[in-house]
Amino acid sequence: MRKEKTIVVDDRGRQLTIKIREMSALKLESWIARAGILLAGTGILDARTDTRNAGEVASGLGRALAESGLSALGSLDYEKARPLLDELLACCSRVDAGVEQPLTPDVVEGIVEDVRTLFTLRKEALALNFGFFGQGGPSASADDGATPRPDSLKPKISVRSRR
Repeated sequence: MRKEKTIVVDDRGRQLTIKIREMSALKLESWIARAGILLAGTGILDARTDTRNAGEVASGLGRALAESGLSALGSLDYEKARPLLDELLACCSRVDAGVEQPLTPDVVEGIVEDVRTLFTLRKEALALNFGFFGQGGPSASADDGATPRPDSLKPKISVRSRR
């Protein structure tokens, strides 16, 4: 079952209860690949990034953004990036009064009034979908004996879901 979390956001004095649900593995892989291709066109990904591996692309994106900051985003074409932003928003649903309403671009205009709410929702969707990058694991570098063998490690990913 996909991970999800519920947050309460203050949107200009109105409390919005939002459920954020993780993308499917296939959709997330597609999202990462499309983001990588989009950013590769800007030169933000360097030659060390293996663009055939979604995890490496996402890791490279994070590293590149950390190193170059917002200046790298300045060369992006917003119209090409917008579908990726919309997909992050699509992970969110309003769940006030027991009714679940997905936040698609068509309906978000009537729900969200403050642009900071949109940034918050996308940031939370990113955190939920990419949280696995914050979990450590053995290095892919040469084995020097200091790193435990993979078969002796306990699983690093623990998923708890609410229904």
